[in-house]
Amino acid sequence: MRFFSSKNKIPMTSERIKNRWELQSNGLIIDSKRNNNLVWKVDVDSFELFFAGLESRSGQSLGRRLAHSSSESEEWLMIDSKIKPYSGRNPMKWKNMVLDWQERGLGSFELIDNDKDETRILINNPINGPICAGLFSANWEYSTNQRHRFRWNQNTSESLMLSLSIDDLTIPLPKKISSPWAHNLVISSIQDEDYWDTLLADENGEWSIMGVRRAMIHQDLILRFETYFLPYIDEVHEGRKDSYLWEGLDEKYSKLWTIFSDTMREIFFNQGHHIIISKEHDWIGVGRRHLAMNGLGTIDSVKPIDDYGGIEIFFSSCFHPAIFCGVLSGCWERAYGRRVKSEFRIESGTNVIKLISFSEIVRQ
Repeated sequence: MRFFSSKNKIPMTSERIKNRWELQSNGLIIDSKRNNNLVWKVDVDSFELFFAGLESRSGQSLGRRLAHSSSESEEWLMIDSKIKPYSGRNPMKWKNMVLDWQERGLGSFELIDNDKDETRILINNPINGPICAGLFSANWEYSTNQRHRFRWNQNTSESLMLSLSIDDLTIPLPKKISSPWAHNLVISSIQDEDYWDTLLADENGEWSIMGVRRAMIHQDLILRFETYFLPYIDEVHEGRKDSYLWEGLDEKYSKLWTIFSDTMREIFFNQGHHIIISKEHDWIGVGRRHLAMNGLGTIDSVKPIDDYGGIEIFFSSCFHPAIFCGVLSGCWERAYGRRVKSEFRIESGTNVIKLISFSEIVRQ
């Protein structure tokens, strides 16, 4: 009788997802396989709306910038986490990369052609064309130890064709990039049995919660995207220009964060969530549901500042203040049915967002 060892057996996709992404007591989610880098658990359709909103408000085409940000971020995450380069030139045999894409919810890939002049890859069900093109290109360069030009063609949401060709251009290795806001990154993992209760995952790189496809996007990618995006901002072309105040930021950064925040506010408001606020402490639960559940952070405390819903929200850490503020602005407008004005500042190492009615309310 022969006995087979299960020592090298790969756990089910759903179990690997639950084990990799660690929920923190401060409302953040960390990637245990990428040196605890922060991630955003994002609704894939909402991210597409987010990206489209950034383009319309900035008046810019941002696909190439997002792709290069994705490639640079992926290269840094692999270097920082000491990931071993994959061997050979057939990505179908890169087992750890296949598992990585499954766990992140990115989609799947297959090799179409691989000759000395050009390599073509078909990416199926990508969460976002530029992101997946950049991620794969970074893995290819990292493993072949050669720089490549890459381009992609995506006619439908179901697949894209990625083409890679060797480039003699010398590009320096990426460096660490840090967030410019107050952060308390004390690692304190929590167990929440309900968090993954409705998780459904397959081996094609797609997984969902409550029937909605989700994926994990690293904070490092968003920060690098900001650096590619920032030089081209001249004006806020659509949406609200005067509803946001960012203390301590220069004009360009203020416009960038306004674009981020107003896009998130509109997306959240249009999703039709029911937000009921009877006392200021209710905001703690709202933050837990709509921020912490997605790795965006949590609310530490709330202080009322007027009789019309005006509040100051204090938080020690978050994935990104503009995204955090956008979600809370949408919550405020759903709760009170009025246009909101928001102000952000850092006070004694703590992040503070003030939400008040945009229009002055006259007491009768």
